Amino acid sequence: KAAIAAAATAGSGGLSAAAAIAAFWSQVVETQKTQTRREATLPIEATADAALVLEYMNSCADLCRSDACSVTLPATEQATADAAIRVVVEPTAASSLEPPPSPAREAAASTTREAALEQMMTWFTGALMACEIGDIDADADDAATDDETFVALGRSLLHTKSSEVTFAPTVQEMHADLWRLVAESDYLLDGSGGAALFVAPAFTNFEIFDDFSLLVRSGLRYLVSPKIEVHVYHPLARSERLRAPMPTVHIYLDNEDLFADGDGTLASLLGSM
Repeated sequence: KAAIAAAATAGSGGLSAAAAIAAFWSQVVETQKTQTRREATLPIEATADAALVLEYMNSCADLCRSDACSVTLPATEQATADAAIRVVVEPTAASSLEPPPSPAREAAASTTREAALEQMMTWFTGALMACEIGDIDADADDAATDDETFVALGRSLLHTKSSEVTFAPTVQEMHADLWRLVAESDYLLDGSGGAALFVAPAFTNFEIFDDFSLLVRSGLRYLVSPKIEVHVYHPLARSERLRAPMPTVHIYLDNEDLFADGDGTLASLLGSM
């Protein structure tokens, strides 16, 4: 939040697209928590396209309308002319932030941030070991797929520079936490490359998580970089290869000049939190 606030008050002006989306979700979350009207004018930096940011915000606003929250945004022409987006969020009905209790959610809530990351790193290590590299007995296409999977996963893990473990109780707050992570990850915004790991132990509903990840993926590729890779894992994923112990979004931007800042270990990830 401090990074977003600093960008908003910078003399050279404006928020990155990612910071603007994070600020949008923060307004929604505060309205949900306080049940009071909130408004903010978000200046958009010159290198970002205010019209594109506004279009994505409108998609996000559609999600809010089904959750006792109404979002008013300006017309595209106004946002483009002002290089700023005025966001007005109003509660439309009282709603409980806490989802119904479930054994899975209760178990997730007792997980520590360190334990969540440790479980994911253990699972990633197992996923790498499961790739049969250079298997001469395997079908050529299968062998090539395994080799490519091993290289892609290993490279993205090695270059993971920051992480966030969130126990947010609502989908809106999950969006705010993820976009704040992206906004604070300069290597994703400036093209230098690297990966960010977002782990949400309590996000146990697979269908809602799937919708969440689709909206996030489109925003990242639309507003940050079309080259960004978004890998999504969940305990209830349809594909066995994506069935991880924790709901996770791994955001990776490759760069041929990329060198590892960390060593891909749990210790280096914890140091980034």
